[in-house]
Formats: sequence, structure tokens, C-alpha cells
Amino acid sequence: MRNISIITIFFTLLILQGCGGESLISSITTSTESATSTDTTSSTEPVTSTETTGSTEPVTSTETTSTVTVETTTRTVAPYSDNPLLPQQWYFIKNDTFYNTHNINADAHIHPWPTQTYTGKGIKVVVIDDALDTTHEDLQGAVVETYDLETRTTNVRPKDNSETHGTAVTGLIGASSNSIGISGIAPGVELYFIRLPFNSTISDSVIVEAFQKAKEWGADVVNCSWGTGSVSDAVKSAIIDLARNGRNGKGTIIVFASGNGGIDEIGDPIGNDESGIDEVIAVSATNINNERTAYSNYGPQLDLVAPGGEHMGLATLDLMGYAGVDMENYIEYDSSEAFGGTSAATPIVTGVVALLLEANSSLTRDEVIQILENNADKIDPTQCTYDSNGHSDYCGYGKVNVERTIRALIGG
Repeated sequence: MRNISIITIFFTLLILQGCGGESLISSITTSTESATSTDTTSSTEPVTSTETTGSTEPVTSTETTSTVTVETTTRTVAPYSDNPLLPQQWYFIKNDTFYNTHNINADAHIHPWPTQTYTGKGIKVVVIDDALDTTHEDLQGAVVETYDLETRTTNVRPKDNSETHGTAVTGLIGASSNSIGISGIAPGVELYFIRLPFNSTISDSVIVEAFQKAKEWGADVVNCSWGTGSVSDAVKSAIIDLARNGRNGKGTIIVFASGNGGIDEIGDPIGNDESGIDEVIAVSATNINNERTAYSNYGPQLDLVAPGGEHMGLATLDLMGYAGVDMENYIEYDSSEAFGGTSAATPIVTGVVALLLEANSSLTRDEVIQILENNADKIDPTQCTYDSNGHSDYCGYGKVNVERTIRALIGG
């Protein structure tokens, strides 16, 4: 039996210093992992996807409040502009004043749909991560079901303030647009959460069980902002089974962080990580200059890039109150504990997938991946040379573009 002593969670601890209105990283830290092996079995056949093109204009929301029913609760989706921290969400929507103040590239965001027609309504998103503050004010009415693989209970709340990662990740996907803090990329989704005890020894069988639980719940999309760097055959098999056979045979879309390189802060090859499995979407990160981040892992397995921060963090959820790293319910863009990395880029792609599935729930996994890749922005030609199929080992098929992708899906 192989045991993973620490799963690598792919976020960067951005230590920011003001400099004439700009924020700069002085250090990037990731957790490390080690494994001992004599292992388990099986794996199956891979599949691949294709292509891509250019870019469109940024947009703002003009939508009115709507409601989304989740089980017996109702999520209210207020206009994005009602959320006081929205200007800090440079990765989501372009706020001219914030962009100009911080000298952010005009295309650094994901080019959201011009209205709130699509919010991920009815889409089941499963997050597998370290813990979730289910009491958070921006998650009320959003979380449908939870499960802790360590305690075998539904209590997935953090054991201490070191377990903030899952709350930050979940916020980027599906924080409620409720006029309190931020909005997730898909604020109407149905959130499900599986707690993996990152701070303790985890066997392959526990990781396998996480994906089996996601399948049992009928997951449409699964977010994994972590990796082991050495995926076993047993875990690979469980991931491939869900990717191919979930959603009643249409395939569950599984989104994995590619990783943040090593202690030298320079990206490494993806290699035999979970993100290297052909059936998943592997995501690396971009910065406020609309360029690939230096720490992002790379390789032929890379599918897409999305904003993950480098010179600036991503505003997202903190633990509530004094339990949090910032003690203000939110981790803001310029926090000393700012959130970023491929861990942050991954939930952005997950949120976008939820929007696509709301627009057309009959899409297969392969069709979702293909339409995302075909309509991604070809960014950063200096670092990212694209081949004749539109792929770059350093930027995948490009940076996710919501508006172009949905227009390609629905026409117009």
C-alpha cells in the first residue's frame, strides 16, 4: 500500500510589498510532498482534445437579481457590481479604475459573459480539498453536501487556521453574489465538498474514495487544486472512470492544477502528476500582465491557463472572523497572505466549465474540453510558442475566454 505523506497543494503564498501603486512578489512558497511505494494497479486508455484562436473585448454586468434553487435552499444572485470587493477581482471582470491604478493588462481577466444569464445554475461542482468554512457569509445556501474522508462525517470545517486552502478555492468557483464580499465565477452552482486531510498521511485508497464519492453524488465538474506528483495506477483508474463514465456516460469534467514548480520558484515538467492524465483538464497560471507565471508547471499535457496571480493575489474567501489568515472574512488582493498559484487558476476554469454546462448540459466531457481549447486566447508569444495544432507546452491552448467560448457554443 502506497501512502502519500503530504499532498502538494498548488497555491503560492504571495508576500506583497507596495511599490508606487504596484504590488510585487518577494517570495513564493508551495508545500512539498513525498511518497513511498510498492503499489496498486490498473489504468486505461487516454483521449486527447484540440485547438484555439484569438481574443475579445472585456465586459461588465447589466443583469438584475435572480434566484437559484439548491435542494431546499434558494441562492440569490445579485448583480456582480453590488459586491463591494468586485473591483479587486481583476481576474474576473475589468474595473477600469482598478486596472489603471495597478497598471494591469487590459486582457488579464477572463472576458466574462456580458450579462448574468449564466451563473452555473443546476450544475453540481465537487471540490476535493483540505477543508471548507461552511459558515462563511458568502457560501450560505450554496453548499449542498459535504463529506470528510478522515472522520467519516459531514463536518468538513477547518481543524485550525492552516486549513484555509479549500475555502479560498471554493470561493473562486461559487461564492454567492450577494452584495457582501466577492462573487464566484459561477455564483449559482450547487457546491459539494470532500475533505482530504492534507496535513496527515493519505493512502491511495482514500484518494480513490474521493473520486468514487464524487461519482456517487453525480458530479458534473470536480476541482482538484492539488497533486501528488506521482499518481498511482489505482488513483489514475478512479479518475479516468469518473471522467469517462460520470454524468450518465457524458463524462465528468475534472480540473487539476498543474503545479507550481519547486523551491527555485521556476515551473517544472508536469510529469506523472494527476494533472498529466489525458482525461483531465490541466491548468497553469497567468498574471496581471496577461503572461504565463514563472512558477507554472508545463508540458505536452497542459490544456489551459487562467489567472492565478504573481504580482498580485486573487481576492477570495478567508475563514470567518479571527480564524482566518486576514481575520476579515476575505483574503484581499494585496494581503500579506494573498492567494494565488495554479491552485487559484484551476477553480477559475472549473467555474467557467459550470457556465458552459448551464448553457448546454448535453455537452460531453470531450466537447467541453474542445470548445474551451478552441476559443482560448493565444497569450504571451514570448514564452509560449504554439504549434500547428494551436498548443504550447507552456500555455496549453491558451487562456480561457468566457465570452468567446459561450458565443461559439450558442452562436452569435
